[in-house]
Formats: sequence, structure tokens, C-alpha cells
Amino acid sequence: MDLGTLLAVFAFLAVLAAIGVGLRFLIPVVVEHFKGSFGSATGWNALSRLYGTAAEPEGVVLKRQSLVAGSVVYRYLITVVIGDAGLYLEVGGPLPRNPILIPWEDFKEATPTRLFWQKAALVSIGAPRAGTLTLPITLYDRMRSHLPPQLASMGISSKPD
Repeated sequence: MDLGTLLAVFAFLAVLAAIGVGLRFLIPVVVEHFKGSFGSATGWNALSRLYGTAAEPEGVVLKRQSLVAGSVVYRYLITVVIGDAGLYLEVGGPLPRNPILIPWEDFKEATPTRLFWQKAALVSIGAPRAGTLTLPITLYDRMRSHLPPQLASMGISSKPD
């Protein structure tokens, strides 16, 4: 190998090393940036401050559920536990969030809506409102027996239109 080729290979390796070092510091900063704005846009941070939990409660476990928290869709990323203590939600996937446990008495209002072209319930959490969840009607029906009486009796039906 002549000197010119050797210098070119050395320069190429130096550029690759510089890119590697730069990415080592840049990627964590970018991930933290998006995690913060992602949680703020959904209201998940507010829900997490109020309802954050470290332990999964006893109850019916439903994996790979879909819902909308605030304005962000979590499609097949949610583990739900319906238990006596409340509704437990844990986000999996590429940007996991802190799990939350919302007591049943903090479910304040529910209105009919649509999610993925199916019937759903838009539920307000907390008073004053800390956030909203849009739940598929099948999930809402499974929760109905735990909800406060005024929510369970609202005109949200799983019967076909």
C-alpha cells in the first residue's frame, strides 16, 4: 500500500471514529428530548405525577391494548390491569412511560366517541381534569362494573349502531 492510500484509509477511520463519538453523546440527548415532549403532549407526565405507581396491582390483565392518552395513540402498546384498586396502565414499546394506577373514583365523565372506526368512550380523569383517555368500548365494558355509578350508567353502549 502506498502512502496516499494509507493516509486516505487513516482519514476515513478518523471520520468514522468522530461520527461514532458524536452519536454516543447525541443519541441520548435526542431520546430524552422526545421522551419529554412526548409525555407532555399526551398528558402522561401529569397523570404520572398524580397516579404514578411502582407495583402492578392484582386483577384482570389485558396485554397489547390500544388507547389514546391526550392526543397520542398507543396502538397495541398498553398493558391494562382492571383491579379493585383502579385502572393500571403501563406503556411498552420504544418509548416506555412510567406506569400509572388511576383510582376508580377519579373517573369523572365519559362521552361516546370513535377509536379506529369502532365505538369508544372518551373518559375525563380527575377533578380538576388531569387528562383524558379514549378507550375502546370493549375495554370500557370490562371496566364498567368498577366505575362510579354516574359513569357506568351514562349512555355509552356497545350495541351496534
